[in-house]
Amino acid sequence: SAASDVYKRQPQGFDYVGMCIRPPSEADSILIQATLGCSHHKCTFCGSYGDKRFAIKPRATLEQDLAFAQKYCRRQDRLFVMDGDAMIMPMRHWEWLLGQIKERLPWVRRVGTYANAKGVSLKSDEDLRRLRELGLGIAYYGVESGHAQVLKDICKGSTPEKLIAQGRRLKAAGIKLSVTVLLGIGGTARSMEHARATGELH
Repeated sequence: SAASDVYKRQPQGFDYVGMCIRPPSEADSILIQATLGCSHHKCTFCGSYGDKRFAIKPRATLEQDLAFAQKYCRRQDRLFVMDGDAMIMPMRHWEWLLGQIKERLPWVRRVGTYANAKGVSLKSDEDLRRLRELGLGIAYYGVESGHAQVLKDICKGSTPEKLIAQGRRLKAAGIKLSVTVLLGIGGTARSMEHARATGELH
């Protein structure tokens, strides 16, 4: 597979490749790295995933990770799926992974992941509802700014309108939304415009 040439399995424990990032609120969660890097990887402010190319990890690797969690992570009742925009995985991968989590880790109460507008837009409303039914409870959604020009300047690959629309779709499906905005991303030149436009997003 594409991923197999990028990394080698650790002798024991979870298979983590490169720098792994999770939200502060997922500090005590089981961390499953289902994808490598970010499929977009163009945002000018982000240096998080330059050490790896985007790929979906093989199921055999994830099965070993889940087996490790099944044995050693019984005190952790939340799970976070990495990397940067794991939401973009096709439904067949999500359905398999969430099904395995339910079967192998039945004590896990909530699964979370990072999401961006593109990844959400590739899922139908039915897909999003299905993800919720299977246990995806929260999406950490990178908005960064509500100002159209700022989004262009940082190469976000989205617009305020698209960010709002896809965020609403997540909420309508019953998936909790945790939105990230970057307070200084407009710079001194667009500081007030950025703050006002971002504050008006809803």
